[in-house]
Amino acid sequence: MRINHLLKYFKRDPKHQRRVIITEVIPVLFMRLEALQRIYEHNGVVKIDHMFSREEINSLRLEYDSLIETRETSEIYRDEPLVVLWTHVVGAQKKTCRLSELPGFKSLIYKKIAPFIASFLDANKKVELLQLLEVIVFNKPPQKSNVLNWHQDVAYFPVKPNNQVAVWFPLSDVNSEMGPMVYAHGSHKLGIKGSTNLHTREVFEGEDRELIPDNPQDIGLEVQEYPLTQEQMLIHDGYTWHYSKPNRSENSQRMGVSVRFLTETVVFDPRPGQGAAFTKQIDVKPGDKIESPCFPIVWKRS
Repeated sequence: MRINHLLKYFKRDPKHQRRVIITEVIPVLFMRLEALQRIYEHNGVVKIDHMFSREEINSLRLEYDSLIETRETSEIYRDEPLVVLWTHVVGAQKKTCRLSELPGFKSLIYKKIAPFIASFLDANKKVELLQLLEVIVFNKPPQKSNVLNWHQDVAYFPVKPNNQVAVWFPLSDVNSEMGPMVYAHGSHKLGIKGSTNLHTREVFEGEDRELIPDNPQDIGLEVQEYPLTQEQMLIHDGYTWHYSKPNRSENSQRMGVSVRFLTETVVFDPRPGQGAAFTKQIDVKPGDKIESPCFPIVWKRS
């Protein structure tokens, strides 16, 4: 909740407004943040209200639309962060671009999202750094997109230790009909699971870890979907199970952005089915630190 939203509840003379902020508004903001942190710790996911303005998200949408109109390449870049442009239709080819080709996205990640995540997670001094790992812009076209099956992010990345945090936010409002994100609350406490094909759930060759069940409710987990407006953002733990439904709307594009961060120094630890694009971006051997302009450190505890 923003300060100006809280101030409307207090009828004071302007000369008393400083006292209102210090004695009444700031404590409420701290309590609100602490409540959100408790939800995140318990569920492995939390929704943040009033994170963005519609104007700044609409400007990102225009920037994306301008780029994707003529984009054909799937090149893997080795000199800066990569953005994956992923249409959720079986058989569709992922496209790519450099993060610098989407300057509005880059500015939002560096100047707004990363500082917020750092302050949100570092309250208990559990986070060493934020290292940008992946940026994806998803598009689920109406009537022909598919389910993206249950998975957890950490299962797909060849790093150790494997602690991550991700944010997800829409480029347009996403209601229940359009295929919102769905999470299994508390699943982040159940350890790492096996990686599968996200479209078919086919197990990757050599994968020997226990798989996420078809229905997490069968093992007692609460499953909840998260419709979002352009002003909202989700934060989820890298171990939290999630999936998304097809876009069953008549003509609405369901578009969202995922930004993933590592939260501590990691080394390369390859396994079957992990990090295809990741391993093409950097020359590393097992046990090497992940240090590359492709994966910049955007915040570090001083």
